[in-house]
Amino acid sequence: MDAKDILGIPKTQLPTTQEKKSRPQKEPQRKPDGISREVYALTGGLAPLMPSIDVSQLKKRPPSDEKITWQWLPFTNSARKDNLQLYHWVRVVNGVPPTGDYSFAKYNKSVDVVKYTDEEYEKYLTDPMWTKEETDQLFELCERFDLRFIVIADRFPSSRTVEELKDRYYGVSRAILIARAPSPTDVSGHPLVKDPYNVSQEVERKRALSMVLSQTKHQERKDAEVLAEAKRITDSRMASRAAEEPEMPVASHVGSESADRAVVLGDTVSPSSNIQLPSATVVPSTSIIADSASTLASLRMLRVYLRTYALEQMVQAASSSAGLRTIKRVEQALQELGVLVRKFKIL
Repeated sequence: MDAKDILGIPKTQLPTTQEKKSRPQKEPQRKPDGISREVYALTGGLAPLMPSIDVSQLKKRPPSDEKITWQWLPFTNSARKDNLQLYHWVRVVNGVPPTGDYSFAKYNKSVDVVKYTDEEYEKYLTDPMWTKEETDQLFELCERFDLRFIVIADRFPSSRTVEELKDRYYGVSRAILIARAPSPTDVSGHPLVKDPYNVSQEVERKRALSMVLSQTKHQERKDAEVLAEAKRITDSRMASRAAEEPEMPVASHVGSESADRAVVLGDTVSPSSNIQLPSATVVPSTSIIADSASTLASLRMLRVYLRTYALEQMVQAASSSAGLRTIKRVEQALQELGVLVRKFKIL
């Protein structure tokens, strides 16, 4: 007797077998040819990070007449100047060791540092802030550490900043290039001459970048709120400007005389003249200027910002300032006046 007998509940037998949920069967992955079962089990069928060897190469057997051995042989590296002799394992075919330079010597790349003489230094390179001994030490370290100015500043004997070391090195190299050239135009396209190092700009760039990287979460949140508010104001101004623009299509029948007169007027008007063009031609430029001014005002609200971010904001403001109807009206007017229109895409 159990609880069901006492309560008068009929007994029900439990199902002996429970229905199991059917699971979709995984398709078995076939082992590729040419790969052993152990290697395939270790990789799990995943694609290798590096390009694998062709299957035909795996099945290829070496010629029977070749006897391959591995020998512990000495070698020298042409990248070293001390003639150090080391040892490594070398693949030897038929008892003939491989000849030639060390295979990794080709990766030894060095910077070609400009050399100067005492006469050139006295004539072109004198600087009251630098002595010849300091300049010689700087160029020696630049050649030794391949222009790694952080390491050079750490090894330099006197207290000089990284910007000062860069300014002296690039200034001396630029002066030597100009002095040795037959004419200044021959080296005008050289990077050191075309884009000289600006130490003040580099210091200001690092200071601004340090301010951006040292901002707290509260400052970043506040800057995001300022940008969102500036975007909301810009959108509202654009909406109000689009609503105020009259929907007046440009007349499609423009006489040839008026077209010629318009072209002559556009060619002869100078910026200093008092002749005013129709207001329809001025509307797109004024709207672009207004949007650019609003974008600059919103950027000035920030404490500091990156140049790439400012450029992105200016491009977006310029591309979204003129309405679609205004752009179509301007293009239609230019086509009727016979002006060649070229469309440029803002990247």
